[in-house]
Amino acid sequence: MLKDIKISNKQAIYININMVIATGWLSAPAIIAEKAKQDAWISLLTAILLSIPIAWITSRLSSLYPGKTLIEYLEDILGLWPGKILAFFYLLWFIHITSIMFREYSEFLTDVFMPETPLVVFPVVATLVIAYAVTKGLEVLARTLEVFFPWIILSILVLFLLLIPEMDINRLLPVFETNAVDIFKGSLVPMGWMTEIFTFAMFIPFLNKPQQSLKVTIASTILVGLNFLLHVAGSLLVFGASISSMMYPVLNAARLISVSKFIQRPEPIIMAIWIAGGLIKIAVFYFVIVFGMAQWLRLKDYRPLVLPVGVILIALSVIVANNTIDISIFLAHVWPFYSLLLFQFGIPVMLLMIALIKRKILPKS
Repeated sequence: MLKDIKISNKQAIYININMVIATGWLSAPAIIAEKAKQDAWISLLTAILLSIPIAWITSRLSSLYPGKTLIEYLEDILGLWPGKILAFFYLLWFIHITSIMFREYSEFLTDVFMPETPLVVFPVVATLVIAYAVTKGLEVLARTLEVFFPWIILSILVLFLLLIPEMDINRLLPVFETNAVDIFKGSLVPMGWMTEIFTFAMFIPFLNKPQQSLKVTIASTILVGLNFLLHVAGSLLVFGASISSMMYPVLNAARLISVSKFIQRPEPIIMAIWIAGGLIKIAVFYFVIVFGMAQWLRLKDYRPLVLPVGVILIALSVIVANNTIDISIFLAHVWPFYSLLLFQFGIPVMLLMIALIKRKILPKS
């Protein structure tokens, strides 16, 4: 189905990076600092190192089953019905995390910009826009991201540079005051975001050079980590460990910017760029859901599923949490175990072991 879709390595890297940082930047600095205090940047470096093996597993599994997505090769590894069942749970996982993304952005817009607007308005409007984009296919999403991605990265760099007068290196001291256990705990949440790279298993067959998927996954993981590091280190340099009590540390930092009388409080422009990136991230996961469901149901076209899935995502985004605090608690205390240790690490490791054992003991066809 749609095997003629092709995206470049550069587009794939853009997708992978935006797939993580577009929502992770909202609360990552605060959640990490809650555990690791001013050593949160060390937690980030730890998360980068621990996420690289998952990037390798993602590429390795796809190389064993070339031309097949995660939904397809699960049946090859586990057999028809076990593979179908596990694929179904992965689809539920994709739906769940996408509904959380919808809710995160809805809460963000309500909290910061439009507090009088009913919460449900944002996922409804976003779904109408995103659903249209999804029907146009992965290539259109990739090309759209090519336009917005440089602006997202530029906004990060400009934000960091404009905040330099507010930064103080002493806010990172003393180094290693937090014990190793808490530093490791602080690394679990960003790992939960960074290892969303496993979602790339749905896109590797569409690379115009799939044999280079390992380079794409490793590069994406490192670049995602560096982006997070810039956000976390920048927030710490401006506010210190007190960011752990803030809801949106990066936004609070942006509000401090004042360069003469020409640049003052540029956060609306920066936020507009980031919201665009967030919508594209949701669109990518939305595509993964409908495309994966079509493969699971063996449909020839995923487009009839776009609107029904949109209705489901809107409904779930409203009931998935009570407020922003609930989401933060979920991301800090449940997400690392539910998502990282199960869907992004535990199951992929099991799949790779089974696939390699089958290669060893079964005769080649």
